[in-house]
Amino acid sequence: MITTDELLNRLRGVKRAGKGWSAQCPAHEDRRASLSVAEGADGRLLVHCHAGCDLERILEALRVDVKDLFPDDPRGKGEIFAAYDYTDEEGNLLFQVVRFYPKDFRQRRPAGCGEWEWSLGDTPRVLYRLPEVRKAIEAGRRVFVVEGEKDVHTLEAWGLAATCNPGGAGKWPRECSEGLRGAHVVIIPITTKLATSMPNS
Repeated sequence: MITTDELLNRLRGVKRAGKGWSAQCPAHEDRRASLSVAEGADGRLLVHCHAGCDLERILEALRVDVKDLFPDDPRGKGEIFAAYDYTDEEGNLLFQVVRFYPKDFRQRRPAGCGEWEWSLGDTPRVLYRLPEVRKAIEAGRRVFVVEGEKDVHTLEAWGLAATCNPGGAGKWPRECSEGLRGAHVVIIPITTKLATSMPNS
């Protein structure tokens, strides 16, 4: 695990802010100290960009691995790293794909009263970012189909319309094809590694 001081030393414009620190986010041209850093009650380092930068892009810019934010746990207990909402065309939450550290993925659906059911059952399988995908299609824009949610956010940061299916490559549900009705689709092979910054050309 990286120490708080080691992390702060890799940042610019660090200042004390309440119980944590503020700094310039390394993932974008930040002039407002949009990044917050704090120490969680369980010992993990909490890093958040209030301008909306993806955590993994921030860590890549700092050359820090996700695992370095977590204290050593001899029990190997999994920690939720990210939860990706899958909604219908009106934006109603249907289910989530949850990413754990160490790297693992599971799916869950709302069970009411703030609880989750860790199986999808007969929940409709839809494309990630479906409302945005449908708007892009109506506007005549290309839709890029990539391997996972992280890649979707990378392309969206470049101003492109992108989506993926729950479960990743090789697990395309037939229902997802309906969400691409009328679209000009560009499929990015899983062997293609997306950069984390906008290309020059």
